[in-house]
Amino acid sequence: MLPADVAAVLRGHHMFAGLNATQCERLFGASRIDELGAGETLFDRGQPAQAFFIVVDGQVNLVLFSRAGEQKIVDILGPGQSFAEAVMFMEGPAYPVASVAGIASRVARFPNREYLAILKESPETCLRMLGQLSQRLHVRVREIEQLTLESATHRLVYLLVSLLPAGLDGMATVSLHETRQEIASRLSMQPETLSRILRHLSDAAVIEIEGREVRVPDVKRLRAVLDLPG
Repeated sequence: MLPADVAAVLRGHHMFAGLNATQCERLFGASRIDELGAGETLFDRGQPAQAFFIVVDGQVNLVLFSRAGEQKIVDILGPGQSFAEAVMFMEGPAYPVASVAGIASRVARFPNREYLAILKESPETCLRMLGQLSQRLHVRVREIEQLTLESATHRLVYLLVSLLPAGLDGMATVSLHETRQEIASRLSMQPETLSRILRHLSDAAVIEIEGREVRVPDVKRLRAVLDLPG
């Protein structure tokens, strides 16, 4: 069973937006928290998918490994982000990637069987969930377009802009919890390319860097790199 404080926070997650209070209580009662140390694997690629997950705190990386053992980070997930939810709707579901804790983390585990049972019992709940997932899919498609069509500089600036609070103007500070290597992998570029772009943006006074803190003196100027309205 999920702790009451965790359940209260996760109740507003998009995966549960279509569930009523009784359905949420039923699902949360069948769920649990997994505690992971840095570098610990939550599940491996090809393992039967029996649950989906939401990061409570910490960081979880979704990764693929080449035949040579090299790690490619597919996604970096922080608090409130879910993963492996789409796999439960597939026939003979298996995880397509591995998941590894980037730092010490707590992850909420939700059993697919219980979630699917709730959906099968209520067509209305299914329709509400389809609406939520469709919206999420639209966002992810846009992110993929940015990765494939935009320049390396634009991909990095999109990331920084996405980390800013909505509607913020003037000065802001962004905390990067990932290493530069992890960020570079996420943005499909080499670490050297990432460092070069950061240095260029810093030289142009668009950002200021102190360790993993990125200070943005003028949000409008950062957004102007993307030709976005202020």
